[in-house]
Amino acid sequence: MDPMTFVCPVCGYDGLIEPAWDGKNASDEICPSCGTQFGYHDASGGSAAGREAIYSRRRNQWIEQGMPWHSLAAEPPPNNWDPGSQLQRVVGP
Repeated sequence: MDPMTFVCPVCGYDGLIEPAWDGKNASDEICPSCGTQFGYHDASGGSAAGREAIYSRRRNQWIEQGMPWHSLAAEPPPNNWDPGSQLQRVVGP
């Protein structure tokens, strides 16, 4: 059985070990796809709406950079990785 994974709210990567946030607690996990560290890059004083605005800005920056895989040295992208398809998980078709 595969372990449960979670989706990055910035880039749509579906291999996070924990949810980005659980109530008021951030996972501190770093998304290997876009590089967002939850609890650091998305600190918003506890405001979920503030986090959504941060996610949108970070997503746009990642797209403008060409949607690179962030963790090349530590973790290569999955086989057949498609950042455009992954992104649809958070922005829709």
